[in-house]
Amino acid sequence: MIGCDASILLDDSSSIQSEKNTPNNLNSVRGYEVIDHVKSQVESNCPGIVSCADILAVAARDASVAVGGSTWTVKLGRRDSATSGLSQASNNLHNLRDSLGRLISLFGSKGLSTRYMVALSGSHTIGQARCVTFQDRIYYNGTNIDASFASTRRCCCPSNNGDGDDNLAALDLVTP
Repeated sequence: MIGCDASILLDDSSSIQSEKNTPNNLNSVRGYEVIDHVKSQVESNCPGIVSCADILAVAARDASVAVGGSTWTVKLGRRDSATSGLSQASNNLHNLRDSLGRLISLFGSKGLSTRYMVALSGSHTIGQARCVTFQDRIYYNGTNIDASFASTRRCCCPSNNGDGDDNLAALDLVTP
């Protein structure tokens, strides 16, 4: 988990424990088969040219556009990682309950500004998430979340911890 190197795509092997299995990623990150399919198609036309890291970057941009977000030019040329580290990912991914101050400090320690932190965090609000990741905010915190948005999420996310924790709910108003 060094960043922008597609290490999240690597599976467990005899020499590595994949970062796919860190608690923050487990049963959370999805769509690996889509990237595998795209990579297979690209490889059949341009073997050894396009990295998985570039495919992920382009897919992220296209997902943003698909839900009405901005577009940007993706600079290509990333290299794929040959390693993936469960412990490194566990130590470097923020906790779901981290305060704003903690997030700013964590991103700052990686040389990233608050502006980049907001952009990167925003990119993780497209698609779906497990109910357990935001359950407390839609039931027990009525002051900083849109009431209609919270109500919509409650339809598939029970209020009791443990009940429906792995149910998925959209994080934006466009994702089906």
